[in-house]
Amino acid sequence: MTSLLFEPRSGASVGHAGRPAPAPFHPCPVDPACRHCRAPASTPDPWSFVERAYCISLADRPDRAARAAAELHRVGLCRRVLFYRPERHPFRVIEGIWESHRAVARHAQEAGARNALILEDDVTFARWVGPRTLAKVAATMRELPPDWTIFFLGHWPLRARFVSPRLLRTASACAHAYVASPRLLAWLAANPFSKDERERERIAGGGIDASYARLPEAYAFFPMLATQAALGSDHMAEKKRTKPIKKLKHLVTRTDLGELLLARMMRPNELVIAAGAAGAALGSWLRRRLLPSQTEARR
Repeated sequence: MTSLLFEPRSGASVGHAGRPAPAPFHPCPVDPACRHCRAPASTPDPWSFVERAYCISLADRPDRAARAAAELHRVGLCRRVLFYRPERHPFRVIEGIWESHRAVARHAQEAGARNALILEDDVTFARWVGPRTLAKVAATMRELPPDWTIFFLGHWPLRARFVSPRLLRTASACAHAYVASPRLLAWLAANPFSKDERERERIAGGGIDASYARLPEAYAFFPMLATQAALGSDHMAEKKRTKPIKKLKHLVTRTDLGELLLARMMRPNELVIAAGAAGAALGSWLRRRLLPSQTEARR
């Protein structure tokens, strides 16, 4: 694949080592070898069910931005996605992440979008993602109720139940691949980061995904389209990395092991949760079928 280096733009500021800093918002770099980049403008777009699409990647991580761009070229999102390249937050990582998602939500709102696909730069799409799969995703989105808030394309489900064979009602962590509704875009735009004044699922940590895990009317496509790559965490403050490991849990909370486990176990976890949800649905169906028969038998 050709190099995906970003060309300097007019008015770009100077970044690390004197290199031009990327503009906060910029299109996915064109790859001459990408069939989607070369396709005529009239080519049908299988991602047309999203009105805006973004990928968040820190300005000082061109390596991760290039890796994410390769994923976007592979699945045909390259012509739709805008990269958002914020500076690293100087002292609170989770606040920087929150404000990055908030910035793209505001951008989508200002563009008049009714929904927005928001990705993080560690997103990894399944090999089978293509036009036929995306047509199923589009059809599943049409099943969502009017008051839906978030539609996960990748997540760590904590609890879930099946609404239909490809649609889960869920409480989920992770924010690497999701479609935000107008309600969520408005909520994000109106709510700056607050350490205390917000609901969150504590088992999911203190970041934005812990708040997403408490959202009402949250849904997910099954099976998920995107997991996270085991790249090592940009989410962990450096001071946490340097703290001593005194307990077993510190291997997860103070090293990159947590990110590795999250990446490797995301799909197995989805299957376990889905199996439980399918069992509950089957049990409910059997009760509806059998209980009337038992009532009639007693008569």
